[in-house]
Amino acid sequence: MLSISSCSKKNDITTNNNTKDSTNNNNNNNNNNNTPPVYGQTSTFAGSGVLGAVDGVATAARFNRPASLAIDASGNIYVADSGDNLIRKISPAGFVTTIAGSGGTGADNGQGTSASFNYPYGIAVDVNGNVYVADSGNNLIRKITPAGMVSTLAGSGMTGSADGVGTSASFGFPMALTVDLAGNVYVADNYYNIIRKITPAGKVTTLAGTGTYGFVNGKGTAASFDHPQGIVVDAAGNLYVDDTDNYAIRKITPDGTVTTIAGNGVSGYAGGIGTAATFGDPMQIAIDSNGNLFVADAILYLIRKVSPSGEVTVLAGNGLPGSTNGIGTGATFGLPEGIAVDNADNVYVADYNNNNIRKIDAKQ
Repeated sequence: MLSISSCSKKNDITTNNNTKDSTNNNNNNNNNNNTPPVYGQTSTFAGSGVLGAVDGVATAARFNRPASLAIDASGNIYVADSGDNLIRKISPAGFVTTIAGSGGTGADNGQGTSASFNYPYGIAVDVNGNVYVADSGNNLIRKITPAGMVSTLAGSGMTGSADGVGTSASFGFPMALTVDLAGNVYVADNYYNIIRKITPAGKVTTLAGTGTYGFVNGKGTAASFDHPQGIVVDAAGNLYVDDTDNYAIRKITPDGTVTTIAGNGVSGYAGGIGTAATFGDPMQIAIDSNGNLFVADAILYLIRKVSPSGEVTVLAGNGLPGSTNGIGTGATFGLPEGIAVDNADNVYVADYNNNNIRKIDAKQ
């Protein structure tokens, strides 16, 4: 869980924080067997569970607080390895490599490992294979080409909420981003409680949010959020936002209209339809080919599913911290923060405290 006090209010749920440094031992990785997939089966896809920055195959690799995931059309997974200040790539076969970042803290642009980041938290990939990073500690949005060249797409590096082009714009601890089919990047600007839009030319505007925290539906800047930390876009251009400190999932239509599709502003773990359901700490969000949303409910150690009709259920996890693989509630997580869905509708989770990447078979 983030320890940066300026980013989010304290959650209303008391948790056992001694799980912060838990590791994942003997997780019975089952990626390479030939058994048929079972709905809700959780396995360890990559990462030994030990802190580190080691490339390698599957569980031989090491991560340090993996915070966010993105998956390209070929099934490659990109990881914002926040504690290592690195961007990692996992091939469909489980080979982990480092594509950008020196491992040191900085804001240098350049080729591959000559570039540097400062707590890269959010990550997304476009249809052309360009990777975008919410470089949270630098208040920047970075771009990595398929050739590995790192540049700054937007942000001055100073904390602020100014709209503008490229480095004339400013952000306040951007924590998540997503990219639509036209190449527009959308950013959950956590500190300022707003959703930003960046065109391919680098023009930054504020799409929704007043700039002060609140829980109001409405159009554009008439709506309000409370420390949004996750965002995803569907094929029709609708955005879905994990409005973390409102314990809610919000929807923004292409015309900027903001509504609440699940959660009611009260922390909890209840399933149900729409605002009858509750969340504890919705961190990041992903969408599958059928329009199902998957939410990493971090502080509850759960992966939640929100159907197109708004029904909220548990896909995996039992509410207790751990590192056990299993089916549905038989699995446990250390602190699930990042989440992504591949073309086959498998769900991948960045298990922040377990320092690994988990896979959940979710195709139905």
